[in-house]
Amino acid sequence: MDNSLAIKDINSFSKSFLENKENSISQRCVMANGINASCTDVELKNQISNTFSINIDSGLITNQQQSGRCWMFAGLNVIRTSLIEKLNVKNIELSQAYLQFYDKLEKANFFLERVIELAEEPYDSRLNVFLIDSSFMDGGHFAMFVNLVKKYGVIPSQFMPDSQPSHDTRELNTTLTQILTDDMAFLRNEVAKKATAEKLSSYKKKMLKEVYQVLAISLGEPPKDFTYEYQDKKDVFHRLNKLTPKDFYDQYIGINLDDYISLCDAPLIGFKPMTSYTCKYVNNMIGGEPVVFFNVPLKDLKNSVIASLKNKEPVWFSADVLSQSLRKEGYLVSGILKKDELFHISIKDDKKTRLSYRSSFCNHAMVFTGVNLKGNTPDRFKVENSWGKDNGTEGYFVMSNQWFNDYVYQVLVNKKYIKKDIVDAYMKSKPVEVSPFNALWKYED
Repeated sequence: MDNSLAIKDINSFSKSFLENKENSISQRCVMANGINASCTDVELKNQISNTFSINIDSGLITNQQQSGRCWMFAGLNVIRTSLIEKLNVKNIELSQAYLQFYDKLEKANFFLERVIELAEEPYDSRLNVFLIDSSFMDGGHFAMFVNLVKKYGVIPSQFMPDSQPSHDTRELNTTLTQILTDDMAFLRNEVAKKATAEKLSSYKKKMLKEVYQVLAISLGEPPKDFTYEYQDKKDVFHRLNKLTPKDFYDQYIGINLDDYISLCDAPLIGFKPMTSYTCKYVNNMIGGEPVVFFNVPLKDLKNSVIASLKNKEPVWFSADVLSQSLRKEGYLVSGILKKDELFHISIKDDKKTRLSYRSSFCNHAMVFTGVNLKGNTPDRFKVENSWGKDNGTEGYFVMSNQWFNDYVYQVLVNKKYIKKDIVDAYMKSKPVEVSPFNALWKYED
């Protein structure tokens, strides 16, 4: 049997296409305006109100620009609400470049340790390829944010503002990839020559010294301490004398990040509810907290989010922002893009299929800062994004309840807002170690 694509079949496809006059209408629209603009449901968009019965004042919008630091921006935007309240200021922005510096340095150490561990595997094994493809990029998970904050603290952005390489990371990531893959080849050769653990550790320190040098030149050196001066909402001047970044976090933010649990709605093939999953090859820090997903019913996940918002505490979450969304207008609404009608096809995939076969994954992290309730039932959520104030309504997006159901995969909620039986099950669960090749560990950069 000849399974190649036959010219006669292509001619048949063309004949069928031309016979349907609706195809020519869609063709003209799409070629002139693009896919999303040609299939936007304007009537549905007009029905979505941008007001909320519960609304958290979370500060001015931030902008990650051409970088994949959304998880870091979202994490800092969650914890700064406590800082804004304690200092009684209108707004404060915490330095993303400060955490970015240490994230890159820790990721380099994590990568080199795994290189040594996997040195006897083929260089092109799936695990080695995964490490190369993921280790130098910007993306991350909330547990990785927690690792950085607990070890290094935080600082106001004025003491380490973004540089050109920090907000447009392509050149920096390319440079680190070149350096560290050379290091990988060298270490693998040394392992093959039976180098001792002490010798390999010595090599690694020299390699990390070079990484530090590249980061310091590109991002600036992180300050070891600082004196913070500010005016509060009543224009009263304050000075906080010579604080370390950890002192600043402990004294003026003080959120216990260990109290947060990663709740996940991940109906992957083979994954079970009320079960924790982790992967040793996904992290940014040797010795750091593992990245863990606890699979729970969607209803319980959502109720935990609403409970937190009711108490004026924003919620970090990750979702598939590439699906059923309008970036410029700021809409995350299921059904707002009618691609099936535009292309005259049937799209039948569900959440389980999308996630299991990797057409959908956690490609962006944002913050819930509000919800609109009718009784106890939500119909839409307010979302703080990190794409600047020119997208959405001054940087804020509106999410429909159905979009939450369809495309939100993970939330980080303080355990005091989670049902006791779920917290108990989480505390008793032993995370199942899985491979890094499913969509839970995939993220955009």
